[in-house]
Amino acid sequence: MHRFSGKALFIIADISGYTKFMIANKSTISRSQMIIVELIKTIIEHLHMPLKIAKLEGDAVFLYALKDTDDKEWDSLRCCIGEKLISFFDIFSERIQELSNSILCEGDSCKIIDRLRVKIIVHFGNADVIEIGEFKEISGIDVILVHRLLKNTLKANEYILMTEEGFKEIMFPQIICITRGTEHYSDIGEVHTLAYFPSDVTIS
Repeated sequence: MHRFSGKALFIIADISGYTKFMIANKSTISRSQMIIVELIKTIIEHLHMPLKIAKLEGDAVFLYALKDTDDKEWDSLRCCIGEKLISFFDIFSERIQELSNSILCEGDSCKIIDRLRVKIIVHFGNADVIEIGEFKEISGIDVILVHRLLKNTLKANEYILMTEEGFKEIMFPQIICITRGTEHYSDIGEVHTLAYFPSDVTIS
């Protein structure tokens, strides 16, 4: 077993509308689950590089990038992640359309598939990494925080929600419109956030 600590960028991509989709298609549950698997694969294929997968969490993927490179390499990674995050919403929508026209959606197995969206949470902080063989376990207060942000006050079903620390570590390829906010958690306290909604294109 090997253990080390360091700074890391944490990202969770969560499929919005998952529960309602599965309930609406409970008579064809196996096909519905295959559709979710295909969407999870889309998330992994698009975001996996340069990010690493920490864990698959049902309808979500938890990814991270350790800041263990020099500044030039880290800046390159920040740019790459920014481009991938901005472009991912269109890629996800295109995959939804492809699946809705596929054999998986024959009959009644794809009710309300068009309501599936993706929410992305971004935070930067400390990571405790434990390596056991080929497996890695990522833990720490900041890992708890990024997961806690999945439960937030935003009313939209598609967005990138970033902590101030996470926002500073992302280099987006264009000017984006951001909405500032604050989330409150009884055990963590106030968390200042910045939210990006895909339809917005200018900064506020």
